[in-house]
Amino acid sequence: MQTKITKLLDSKGIEYRILPHGKPTFTCEEAAEERKVPLEEMVKCILLVDKNGKYFLACMTAEKMLDTQRLRELVDCKRLSFASEHEVEKVLGYKMGAVPPILLKQDIPIVFDNGITKKDKVNISSGDPKAGIELKTKNLIPLVKPKFGNITK
Repeated sequence: MQTKITKLLDSKGIEYRILPHGKPTFTCEEAAEERKVPLEEMVKCILLVDKNGKYFLACMTAEKMLDTQRLRELVDCKRLSFASEHEVEKVLGYKMGAVPPILLKQDIPIVFDNGITKKDKVNISSGDPKAGIELKTKNLIPLVKPKFGNITK
């Protein structure tokens, strides 16, 4: 299977492993089960929008919950809302539930929870709900160039 994510990784000489699914998945829990990997290695990506229409992508390991207050403080916003399914596709170019933190349709700020840095390897979406990608965290971070902070509960 080849996606624009695998093409990017190949072009940069980054090692990865494709983890195909027996069926399309749209939650981290379903994807972890299909890929036979721990939920704690899955990176979930949540799109949020402020009252002025500025978008932010918050990324954390899948067993964690986003703390919107901490994220608001980190990105200096008074209010953040979860983006709609339509906004996810329009802004990111991916279906909700199959969002990787790289090769987004629009250039928006990305925030990684500090917990991601404690993982040797992580699982991200391939951009296709039928497969994931496992790669070393140290190889993902330079591709994303995120801001870091404690954004989970």
